[in-house]
Amino acid sequence: MIASTKGIVLSNMRYQESSLIVHIYTKEFGRRDYIIKGAYSKRSNKASFYHPLNILDLQVYERPNMNLQMVKEVRIDQALLSFQIQPQKSMILTFLSELLEKVLRSDEVGSDELYEFLRYSLVSLDKMSSNWNCFTLQFMLRLSHHLGIGIYSAEMLLIETEVSAHVDEVLKGQIDQLIKLDYHEAPVLPLVTRREIMDKLVKFYSMQLQNFGELKTLEVLRNIGNSLKRN
Repeated sequence: MIASTKGIVLSNMRYQESSLIVHIYTKEFGRRDYIIKGAYSKRSNKASFYHPLNILDLQVYERPNMNLQMVKEVRIDQALLSFQIQPQKSMILTFLSELLEKVLRSDEVGSDELYEFLRYSLVSLDKMSSNWNCFTLQFMLRLSHHLGIGIYSAEMLLIETEVSAHVDEVLKGQIDQLIKLDYHEAPVLPLVTRREIMDKLVKFYSMQLQNFGELKTLEVLRNIGNSLKRN
């Protein structure tokens, strides 16, 4: 059947000479894999729609028993313009793309709440002109609730990931701020603190989610930490 849905591109890969396989989280059906035939043909601009984390309005051929679905029509639903001119934001998108590719499974049904959270987060980052250095931390804290592993307090995160029973009260207060505040209200935290919190979040995800594995883009994200510190 032909169905209309919104979707957020998770990742893509070239297939054969001119086609593209795209992983998309759709509002109606959850994660779906689509084959875009002729995406790289000389007369087509289809590939430009499917950059990671693009927000799309789709008409698709929905066939529940097929591994690869097909797209009938596509357009950009919400343009994210700042990512094209701000390399630091572009690197954040690369990290988010890998993270979401790992945690969003194809055997789960679509969720309006998860889709709207992803959309809100991407649009918020696009609009931010400064102080996005804590965005990935806040994103992972919020995403945990949609994955069934919700981090409800700093104490919960610290107890789960610390070897000792001692809780650093300063760090606890900083994480609680990240949990409570919206993206644009995030506190300015030192680079060393951001890295410590990120390490704990990655450890928590690894403990809670089967086959989470290594985040290859994490090291690149850390390497731009000094430039993020200035924003």
